Amino acid sequence: MVEKAINCILFDFDGVLIDSLPAMEIAWSSVQEKYNIRNNFLDYRKYIGLPFSEILIKLNIDKLLHKPIKEHYSKITSQNKKLIKLNPYVIYTLDWLKENSIKTGIVTSKDKIRTEELIEYFQINIETIVTPELTRFGKPSPEPIKFAANKLKVKLNQIIYIGDMFSDMECALNSNCLYLHYMNGYQKLDYQIYGGQINSILEIVEYMKNI
Repeated sequence: MVEKAINCILFDFDGVLIDSLPAMEIAWSSVQEKYNIRNNFLDYRKYIGLPFSEILIKLNIDKLLHKPIKEHYSKITSQNKKLIKLNPYVIYTLDWLKENSIKTGIVTSKDKIRTEELIEYFQINIETIVTPELTRFGKPSPEPIKFAANKLKVKLNQIIYIGDMFSDMECALNSNCLYLHYMNGYQKLDYQIYGGQINSILEIVEYMKNI
């Protein structure tokens, strides 16, 4: 049996499969008010794509507040999950990939509880999920993608990672897998050091038909 050149598509979650910015903004505003945090949502948004704890470090927030802030932020985003939207063509594309024996996974900086809650909420059919709790280092380290590759039993050079942040691109580069940047996500890059681009999740189907 001839091995497929590409047999696995991994996705970032926020910004690629879902859009949760409205819920994030409400949650962060609540954090600001409750914990007297000066950093506004624009400050927070710059670091989306990194694990939540890393974002708090980048914002120079007292480490003693990290755990209660994370718990509060998660609670408020969960309460506002109706504001979160599934991006266009996600379900169709995932179904097409499954029908064509292409393995799929999510590699995200969102924590396990919130990720699983939203996957269930949107009925997203995916084969594996890698959250920050599973690896020592998060994106842009290659560890999350390598962890997914091991779970799915695929080679790194047979993976395309779809992301929307600079940290996603760095993660793919550090992993030596292929990369496509979703230009309608949270970060439109002024320059791209690695990989290609897509403007719609549906483009993955055409991309896979032509390789």
